[in-house]
Amino acid sequence: MTQQKSEAPRVRLGFGGGGSHTGETARNTRSTVWRLFGYVRPYLIQLILVAGFVIISTYASLAGPILFGRAIDSAITPGNLAQLGQIAIQMLIIFLIGAVAALIMGIMMVNIGQHLIADLRAELFAHIQMLSMAYHDQHRVGDLMSRVTNDTEAINRVLSDGLIQFITNVLMLGGIMVAMFLLNWQLAIGTLILLPLMVFITIGVTRRSRVAFREVQHYLGGMNAVMEENIAGIRVVQAFARADDTVAQFEAQNAANRRSGTKADIITAALGPMFTTMSTVTIAATALLGGWLALQGIVSVGVIATFVVYIMNFFRPMRGIAMLYNQLQSALAGAERIFEVLDAPLVVADKPNAPALANIQGEVTFADVTFGYNPAKPVLKNVSMTAVAGQTVALVGPTGAGKTTIISLLSRFYDVDAGAIKVDGFDIRDVAQASIRQQLGIVLQDTFLFSGTVLENIRYGRLTATDEEVRAAAKLANADWFIRRLPDGYRTQVS
Repeated sequence: MTQQKSEAPRVRLGFGGGGSHTGETARNTRSTVWRLFGYVRPYLIQLILVAGFVIISTYASLAGPILFGRAIDSAITPGNLAQLGQIAIQMLIIFLIGAVAALIMGIMMVNIGQHLIADLRAELFAHIQMLSMAYHDQHRVGDLMSRVTNDTEAINRVLSDGLIQFITNVLMLGGIMVAMFLLNWQLAIGTLILLPLMVFITIGVTRRSRVAFREVQHYLGGMNAVMEENIAGIRVVQAFARADDTVAQFEAQNAANRRSGTKADIITAALGPMFTTMSTVTIAATALLGGWLALQGIVSVGVIATFVVYIMNFFRPMRGIAMLYNQLQSALAGAERIFEVLDAPLVVADKPNAPALANIQGEVTFADVTFGYNPAKPVLKNVSMTAVAGQTVALVGPTGAGKTTIISLLSRFYDVDAGAIKVDGFDIRDVAQASIRQQLGIVLQDTFLFSGTVLENIRYGRLTATDEEVRAAAKLANADWFIRRLPDGYRTQVS
């Protein structure tokens, strides 16, 4: 046997995916939106119903100011109290219809959003479970957790509430402009003269927000990674008196997250004062122009009042669209990070229709095996050996010689770079991974216990095992005697 000593794989403390499709594809906005639409497609019928309620709600919001203007004109004209009462009743009915429509569409979108995010999280978690150990060696657990939780939640916020608000605001803007021109085109032109400036400012701010929100997601993942590593390794941290160092490390990540979050929030907050100022200026200009047109007998006081209400409602959806666009940037940044993981290829994957290797006898052959966590630095080089069924073999060597690597390759956590590993004469790359692992017993260097009972942890390798079979396995491992002394024996909860 020839072995080459090498250091263990170095964990890369970066972020991002590890697949061949993670470049332009994941970062292209159009591609990301289209992929997200694929998750929305199963709920298309519900979305069509939601769109109907959005139209009803928007119509109610547009009709209100017109009725308000008519009410003012009726109040000014003596003897029109009956008409004023009718208008008031119409306003109340329209308000109730709009409120009910908004409530129904809100409930429906929350339901759609929760189901969609559950689907996405399930797919993401399942893919992470299938990714090879090589991928997990290069990605921190906390960052992957952040993608499953925080990044999907950013998408959920947009789907559950933001999408409805975005569509409603767009329809409101279009409807208000149409209504203004139908009421009086001169006053409409004077009112909308600042629209190009608003669009220019909004585009400029939202472009900067995309980068800022991606930084927020990036540093949030890093902060979660630091927390996970140091909480999971708290025994080591305290044993080496490194608490102060780990706190400093977390504070550095926390500060980076704070700076990126502050930057993103400042960009978002800047839109509010801008729109408030433009709204005030536009209302003043409308009052002056409307007053002049009223003196000329071109418009009524009620029309001017309707325009003022429309202006107030016009800037609200403009500001809402800008704010929701920022929320959308956060969701797209999260979606990119999610798709980076989903695009990571399954490096160690079963061949199509790979057969299961049943009833393994136990003959293991390494034939000229070469492998390295870094291909340029092989841990094993041209290793050949055979262990016949029933034979006991001990691998002895210094740290880094490749002992654990050999077991990892036999378990097919990694695939060899050259050569072949055979079990009972079958190349392990030609058979189903699960069929080998189910018949392979491994005692890892670091023992990991899942939440649950002792019984459930022992049964983890074969969920169909009976209680008697679990106890028999514990006796073979010489563990039955101390398990029975635990407070609840095999039913003792492991935290």
